[in-house]
Amino acid sequence: MKSRKIKEEFGIDNEELAVREYFLLNKEFMNANYPLISSKIKETLDSEEIYILDIGTGLGSLARELRKKFPSSKIWAVDISSSMLDYARRISFEEEISNIEFVLGSAYELTFKDSFFDLIVSFGVLHHLKNLRKVFLEIKRVLKKGGLAFLYDLHKEAPQEIVTSLSSKMNSQSKKAFLESVREAYSLNYLENLLKDLGVKEYRVSFPNYSRRVILENKDVLRTSNFLGKEFNKILGEVYFKK
Repeated sequence: MKSRKIKEEFGIDNEELAVREYFLLNKEFMNANYPLISSKIKETLDSEEIYILDIGTGLGSLARELRKKFPSSKIWAVDISSSMLDYARRISFEEEISNIEFVLGSAYELTFKDSFFDLIVSFGVLHHLKNLRKVFLEIKRVLKKGGLAFLYDLHKEAPQEIVTSLSSKMNSQSKKAFLESVREAYSLNYLENLLKDLGVKEYRVSFPNYSRRVILENKDVLRTSNFLGKEFNKILGEVYFKK
């Protein structure tokens, strides 16, 4: 369960304190990813009124960025940690972002009907999930025909020198969480084979690749990021598939 994993990764027994550490890590190192990913998805899926699901939303960062790109759409953001969702709701309220429904729930048993979503996303979640086959089957179940999934996470083949370089910029608790995540990450080869085994016909498992337009659109974010660029792209995997 993600709430337990968050505590274990940060080495903190109190979930509320662990979530605060995650908030700091997210703000300093991860925040710049969300506008880039959202811009890329908007470039791929040029629709207005769609149903979006963010699995393992955490602080709701990706959901809020997608809300900006798809303002007429409805977004559901699911997480298994009530403390995370409390933070997510608070941030969304402070930023006056509406039309996101935060839902306490598990990726293994999504409480939505079949063929419900046009788009499903997640960031930094896959390594928390021990039964990834079951999760991917759930994603396939709730995706509409022609619907898209964009799933991002660290991967096991991350070059050690880059992992060491990035972790050296973190405080001790964030470093522990980051290294634990890399250790538990799936390999890109495993993810690709799983999609094949599940009968997915159209998919791509690779490193994130952003167009010039997306990069220029987010140039101010890129200038201030501690955790983006060619180095980070070598440790982040992107799983894309279409139902």
